[in-house]
Amino acid sequence: MAAETHASGGARPHPAGCSTRSAANVLPGSLGLGNGDWIDESAGKEQTKGKVDFEWDDDYVALEVLNPDGEFWIRRMNEATHEKVDPKEGERILDIGCGRAVDGVELARRGAVVIGLEPSNVMIARAKSHIAENGVHMTVIWGVGEHLPFRPQSLDKVVCKGALDHFVDPAMVMQQMAMALKPEGKAIISIANFGSLGFKLGKGIWWLMRLVGFKDGGVRMPWEPPSDHTYRFDYALLKRMASSHLEVEQATGASLLFGVPWWGSLLAKCPQRLCHVILITLDRIAQVLPSLSDVVVLRCRPSNGGPTLVQGTSAS
Repeated sequence: MAAETHASGGARPHPAGCSTRSAANVLPGSLGLGNGDWIDESAGKEQTKGKVDFEWDDDYVALEVLNPDGEFWIRRMNEATHEKVDPKEGERILDIGCGRAVDGVELARRGAVVIGLEPSNVMIARAKSHIAENGVHMTVIWGVGEHLPFRPQSLDKVVCKGALDHFVDPAMVMQQMAMALKPEGKAIISIANFGSLGFKLGKGIWWLMRLVGFKDGGVRMPWEPPSDHTYRFDYALLKRMASSHLEVEQATGASLLFGVPWWGSLLAKCPQRLCHVILITLDRIAQVLPSLSDVVVLRCRPSNGGPTLVQGTSAS
């Protein structure tokens, strides 16, 4: 999807078994953690071998054409996520599925102690390059969200942006988030909403067009999950799954109407100022109607209750 272009990585399902960089080789002190906060993640590696693509590359997700609605989609997802993370000086923040470390670098610039977790060797290499180019202190380690290599209650915040629908077991990832957070810690989860108003309208319009004989040429539509997605999240499913391990403090939306056929092309023809006003107005509506928005952002805290089993919707 457009909004996930070069945004974040995750534990992407794909038969693969290759060498990986172990988090166990990183000294806890370099992460701002004490020795008692660190766990070897080797069990996670063994349990996900053959299920996760350790050489996943995000190059293929880049769109050839990105209209104003797609650009706005991406920007607002980034902004809304960072606003909810609200990093403070010295906070220990884990970015699960950090990809190229674009978000981690931004959080580190604000004084946080940022650790990026990423299962792809390709993306780890790109993350290292991005960190070096920007001259910030951030550590990237190999790992998967289902097996976080941290002691309970050792992190101030955990963020997962645009990656949860790539994981083999998203519910387990949320359970791990709750485990690793301090009692007053926060989890920030942002994800594409496949139940958005834009996608619903897009599917309806496309159904009518095909009914009258229009051919799509075999192109994947925005509302169709990419092949590397394991889940198709909408607002209700995300909130229900998060609530099984976390207490949802706030749910907000970002962007509205991405995915409607020809909407982006129409905006591209509008005067730039008018286009901006339209997108900002729609975004304000999306913020208070996350069930219809293009992006859903949850801010959560560890729950005092026990875990609840939640059935998800696979992307197949």
